Amino acid sequence: MPSESMLGTMREKLGPRIRQSPARGFSLLEMVFATALMAGTLVPALAVMRDSMAKSREMNHRNVLSISANYYMELFSAYVAQYSSFLSNYSVTTAFPSPDGYQNIRLSISISDNPANGGITNQLYHLQVTAFDDLNQSGALDVNEPSVKYRTKIAKLQSYENLPN
Repeated sequence: MPSESMLGTMREKLGPRIRQSPARGFSLLEMVFATALMAGTLVPALAVMRDSMAKSREMNHRNVLSISANYYMELFSAYVAQYSSFLSNYSVTTAFPSPDGYQNIRLSISISDNPANGGITNQLYHLQVTAFDDLNQSGALDVNEPSVKYRTKIAKLQSYENLPN
């Protein structure tokens, strides 16, 4: 066994003893695996978000079309009920005041008591309102353009014609 003095001399020659601590960080391989795992889960999640945002935009647009068609259906229903004696066949396609960002929305309104259109002459009116997004700005509804149709029947009654104006 070495003596105590010998150990002291050896320590002086070797210098101070360096204590190795355990590794504190991650290895490069662990970082690559963690990054690949995160990318593998984030990319599909972002794709789902993108698709859901596009669907949300489309549904909002169809909702605007539906609300517009419903509004004008109610408006013209009251008009037909009050002024039915002046109407026989009426049809128009026009632009209407639309919400911001929806400048291409057009409206097609058809009022008829013709049996070929679903009415009964001098008894029942067929009212159809179509709201559509005129993507190509032709002024007419094309096959590939989103649209919403509402239709109703309005009876021509004596009480409507006898109302004071």
